[in-house]
Amino acid sequence: MHTKYRIKNLDTFRAIAAIVVMIGHIELFRQNNWGGSLFNMVPSGHTAVMMFFVISGFLITFLLTKEKEQYGTISLKDFYLRRVLRILPLYYLILLVSSLFFVATPKFSTVAYAITILPNVSHAIGCGWSVSPQIWAIGVENLFYIFFPLVMLLVPNKRMLILLLITTVGLAILPHAIDFVNVRIIQNSSLAHFNQKFFYCNKFDSLLIGCIAGFAFAKNHKLLKIIYNKWLFFVCVIAAIVMWGGNIKTKHFNDELMSVLFTVVIVNVCTNPYLNIQFENRFTQFLGRISYGIYMYHWIILLLAFKFLPTECTVWNTVLLYVFVITATILVAWLSYETYEKFFLNLKRRFER
Repeated sequence: MHTKYRIKNLDTFRAIAAIVVMIGHIELFRQNNWGGSLFNMVPSGHTAVMMFFVISGFLITFLLTKEKEQYGTISLKDFYLRRVLRILPLYYLILLVSSLFFVATPKFSTVAYAITILPNVSHAIGCGWSVSPQIWAIGVENLFYIFFPLVMLLVPNKRMLILLLITTVGLAILPHAIDFVNVRIIQNSSLAHFNQKFFYCNKFDSLLIGCIAGFAFAKNHKLLKIIYNKWLFFVCVIAAIVMWGGNIKTKHFNDELMSVLFTVVIVNVCTNPYLNIQFENRFTQFLGRISYGIYMYHWIILLLAFKFLPTECTVWNTVLLYVFVITATILVAWLSYETYEKFFLNLKRRFER
């Protein structure tokens, strides 16, 4: 992110999302290997990924809007190089490390989708990268980063917000429309399964909800006054805490609803001058900086934990599991950031305008 546009408190939300994803996967491993789980007491890791999507959409749209405002255009070359240097070095390292550490014989299609940075597609069709399946979210963001800057470059600012709103609603409705047509006309069970799996993880509408707020913030649009309403903020905070913390889900549009709640909370906490909330400290800033590494490394750490730690499901073994996975993941992510990722981050700064 451009240092001149650093947004306070954003690292804390990244840290929260990364830690919740990690804890959710610890519980998933406990359930699969020990037969016991605390899922009802743990916020959804899948919903935490929606928070990541909201943050990404918000920040990228804000920065691109400011660039277009300042220079009259967007440098696609610089944007793509920045994204490549931030995302792909660690992404391909995870593919390599997970392949070397664990015995796996992935299908050709699995390897092809992973190498071409489309793990979200293989994840949706049931041939994902099993030794690091969390990389599906990187595929979603990669696809978004390829096409969205083109939209920002070509669409006039006066039409941007309405386009984002229409596209968001359209993408939210699309899987339900496909399901409706399939049930009443096509009646294809394979299509129903694919439709459910593909749209469950490919939440481009959650990214776009963040984009709407990012554009409104960058242009100081009147929509921002609605988002800044103190009662709306209060309701969204309570609803997000109750629904996410209590694992309360709506039958339809749950991810979209949570994305809206996250957006209102994040935009207020990070940008509302009337609230002036201090939601970060040195530790949460640290976790936020290495949150990409936490997200990418934790599955490998989990596999190692269940390979070498005691296998009996006891309270002490559970504590040991949590302490080992969280500590080791943070340590590895920090070392990776300082010794590997920073090299590419320094290169990335050459392409900031």
